[in-house]
Amino acid sequence: MERQIYLAYDGSINADWVSRYAIRIAATFHNRRIILIHILDHSASRRRIDEKIAAIARECEVHGIECRSVIHDLDRDVFSSLLRLIPAGDNSYCLCGARIASRGRGFLAGTVSERLLRSRLFNVMAIRVVNPGLMGCPRTLLFPLAGHPRRFEAAMPFLRLFTSTPITLHLLRVIVVNPIQLRYISAEIARKKLAAGREYLHRVMREIEEEIADAPWHLDPHVVLSDNWAEEILVQAGKVRASMILLGATERSQPSRFFSSNRLEQILRNTPCDVGIYRKR
Repeated sequence: MERQIYLAYDGSINADWVSRYAIRIAATFHNRRIILIHILDHSASRRRIDEKIAAIARECEVHGIECRSVIHDLDRDVFSSLLRLIPAGDNSYCLCGARIASRGRGFLAGTVSERLLRSRLFNVMAIRVVNPGLMGCPRTLLFPLAGHPRRFEAAMPFLRLFTSTPITLHLLRVIVVNPIQLRYISAEIARKKLAAGREYLHRVMREIEEEIADAPWHLDPHVVLSDNWAEEILVQAGKVRASMILLGATERSQPSRFFSSNRLEQILRNTPCDVGIYRKR
């Protein structure tokens, strides 16, 4: 079965921007096709939705991408309706938006995108677009890695989505240290922690080079000690001038608070660039 892009489209401006990512990613798939799904929840008029979908279809045509639109009546709620229309499996990739947060609300907490990420029925990437001028084509990616023993296994399918253009891939390992310990850490302990982080990233780099040998990428590893994981990611994104941060929500044992944690919301709210939150089936 071929890989397939499904765009969960709600008619918002952020969804319009996410559609450009869907177009660029579809260009890396053999079938070069997007299946756009809109659930009629009456948040926008049918006429307006039809106009916006037609505009996306025209942009797809320019890039040689087939756009199939599926407009479906609401079945209980938007999330349940989407689950009925997106096939479960490793070859299904659902792209959705991380909304623009209003006062007192998070970017993912309580959203359809959060529920899609939790579902684990298919691969999901929720995207917050900060720079629509990228047109869904980031050239500098920042990949923070948590140091899991399986290294890049869960991230690899999503990294493959960006193989159509040359990119600089910054691999970041933030080693979190207690604030008091960080203040008084000895040079020897710091050296050992940084060396372990560099060894981990070099193993990941070898894995990437073996799995995606023909990708036109430049790999650049970064290891830092910090007492604030989210803040350090934002700092590093600025330093390397990242055009997109890719954050994984991939471990089965990961608590559900990942999606509503202050750390993740801090990144989504203060990011200087686009952010993609991904989760492998």
